[in-house]
Formats: sequence, C-alpha cells, structure tokens
Amino acid sequence: MTPEETVALTRYVRAICPGQRFDEYTPDAWHDVLAPYSLADARAAVVALVDSGKAFVAVGEITAKVRELRAGRSRHIHGPGQPPEIPDADPDDIPAYLAAVRAQRIRAADPTARRRPLAELLAATGRHIPKESRLAPLQNQSTALRPPQR
Repeated sequence: MTPEETVALTRYVRAICPGQRFDEYTPDAWHDVLAPYSLADARAAVVALVDSGKAFVAVGEITAKVRELRAGRSRHIHGPGQPPEIPDADPDDIPAYLAAVRAQRIRAADPTARRRPLAELLAATGRHIPKESRLAPLQNQSTALRPPQR
C-alpha cells in the first residue's frame, strides 16, 4: 500500500466510524503497519470488522483480518477436491521448492499480486523448442488420421 492509499484508507475508516479520532499523524503511523497489504484487502477487512459490530477499527485489527481473509482465499486455491498445482522448482532443492510453494500461495491469496510473465515461467524449462518441431507431430497426426489411399 502506498502512503496515498493509506491516507485514502484512513479517510474511509473515518467515514465509516465517525466517532473514531484521527490526527495528522494517523496515516503515517498506519502506513508503517499497512505497507505490505493492498488497499483492496484493507478495505475489505474494514468492512468485515464494522459489519461484525466494531464501532472503532484499530490498525492491528485490520492486519489480523487481512491475514484471515487471505488465509481463507489461499485455503481454496485449487478448489475442493482439486489436486494442487506443481510448483515450478526442483523438488530436490528443498528451500527453493518451499519458496515456490509459498510464492504460489501468496499469488493465490492476493489477487492483486504481480502475475509472473510467460518468459519468466518458461525460463525454467531449459531449452527453446523451434516452431517447426512443435508443428511436426501435428502434421504427422493429420496424415495418420486420413484414410489409406487405394
């Protein structure tokens, strides 16, 4: 979250909780705590907290609720009964594999996270496949599917 987004969030909280006190340093203090989170997640957390009956919203409650919301999203990243996606790391390199699993879950839990470009994903595959060799199996299939000539 940027400092400008933190100012917007404090104004949002002040509008929802008119009895809550703010001063000119509140956005700076909140930004120190909320910087790792997105504005959308923080706003969703504020709404959930106020909806649960809170008349005042503390910054610690916002971070706890954001973590709770993200945990709920990451718990169901594959859908019920769906197998997990295989991380793009060598399973024999345990720290790299765990980092890939962690990054995968963070991407799933935070929909605003940076999506990895295709070139970065393909960099781990090892070699470039020329276009001609990718088309060759398709051309062979098309001749194999034709009825024999008489």
